[in-house]
Amino acid sequence: MASRPVRILLCSSNMEPGGSERQLLYLLRGLDRSRFDPMLYLLYDQGALLNDIPQDIRRFAFWNEHREPRLSWPGRIHQWQIAHLQSVIARERIDVTYDRLFHMTMIAGPATRRANVPRVSTIVSPPEFDVERSENRWRWIKRRRLALAYRESAALLTVASGTAESASQYYGIPRDRFQVVPSPIDRARIEQLAEEAVPAPGFRKDRVHVLAAGRLSAEKGHRYLIEAVGRYLKAREMGSLPDLELHLAGNGPLRESLVSLTIDLGIADHVHFYGHVPNPYAMMHRCDLFCMPSLYEGMPNAMLEAMACGAPVVASNTKQGPGELLREHPIGQLVPPADPDALCTAIQDRFRSPQPWHDRAERAKAYVRTHHDMSRWLDTMSGIFLSACKISTQ
Repeated sequence: MASRPVRILLCSSNMEPGGSERQLLYLLRGLDRSRFDPMLYLLYDQGALLNDIPQDIRRFAFWNEHREPRLSWPGRIHQWQIAHLQSVIARERIDVTYDRLFHMTMIAGPATRRANVPRVSTIVSPPEFDVERSENRWRWIKRRRLALAYRESAALLTVASGTAESASQYYGIPRDRFQVVPSPIDRARIEQLAEEAVPAPGFRKDRVHVLAAGRLSAEKGHRYLIEAVGRYLKAREMGSLPDLELHLAGNGPLRESLVSLTIDLGIADHVHFYGHVPNPYAMMHRCDLFCMPSLYEGMPNAMLEAMACGAPVVASNTKQGPGELLREHPIGQLVPPADPDALCTAIQDRFRSPQPWHDRAERAKAYVRTHHDMSRWLDTMSGIFLSACKISTQ
C-alpha cells in the first residue's frame, strides 16, 4: 500500500449542495494526490455540486447500474446497495472509506465489514434529533445497526463536542471513542465569491436585509423566522424601525407552505425565496443580519460561512451546534428555539443598537479564521485516513 497513493472512497447519497456534501468536495479537491487517490461513491449521480468535482476523480453510482425491481420487500434495495458498494471497494482495491451522513453509514458499515476495509465516519448532527425525526420505520433496528457500524469504524469523528456527547449517549459508545474535528471554511474562495453580484431580485437600497440559508424543512425553523418578520413589520408601523426584507436561500419540502405563510401574514412582498443559490456568499457579505432559526443542528456551515463574510448573526439557542458555540464564545446573539417573539426582538435590537452587533461580527470573523482553517483541516483529515490504514504520517 505504501508504494502507491492511498485509495480512498468518499461515500454520499448524492452531491446536492448540503454542508456534508461540501465537505466531501473539499476533500476531493484538497487531498494531496501524491499521498491519496480519492474516488467518489454515490447512490444517485446527481446534485449541483457534481459540476465542481475535479476532473481526475472517478465516481461510481448505484442507480447508474441498477433499476427499481418489479417486486420488492423491506430491505431488498438496501442489501443491493451494500453488495454494490462492497464490489466497488474490492474491484478498485480501496484502502479506506469515508462517510458523513447516517443514511450512508447504514450502507458503508456492512459493506466495509464484508470487504475487510477500514472506514472513517463523521456524525454531523445529534442523533437524538436527526435519526429520531427522520427515521420512522424499523427505527430500533436502524439504531442498533448504526451503533454497530460506528463502533466498528477505524475513526469516529464529530463536528462539535455537543454532537459527540449526544451520539455517545444515543448509541452507547464511550465518549473517548469520538474525535472532534471542526468543519473547515474555504475563506479564500468565499472572499472571492463574496464580491460577485447578489442574484435577482437583489437587495433594495431603501430596506435592510435579513438572510437565512439552508434546506426548507421543519427542523430548520424557517416558519418561526417568517413569523418574526411579520411581527417586526407590524412593530415598524408604530415605531422608527427601518423597512425590511427577508431572503431565503435554499430548497426543500416546505417551500410551498412557507410561501403560503407569507401570503397569510400579508408580507409576501417582503420575503424572497431563491431556491438553490450557487453563490450564497455575495448575499452573506451584503446582508445586515444572518439568521439561523434551527430547532437543532450539529455545527452549521452556513452560519460559519456567514461569519466569515462579516455578517452579524442571530441563532437559536440549541443544545448543540449554534447554541453550543455561541454560549462559549460571544460572537453572535442567541434566542430560544421556536420563539418568533424573541427572534423579532433580536431583529429589532440589531437595527436599534447596531454597534454591539458589529463588534460581535468582527470577533466572529476572527474566530472562524482561527478555528476553521481549511489547510489545517485537510492535514488533520489526511492524518486520520493514513492512521486508519496504519500508515505512518511522518
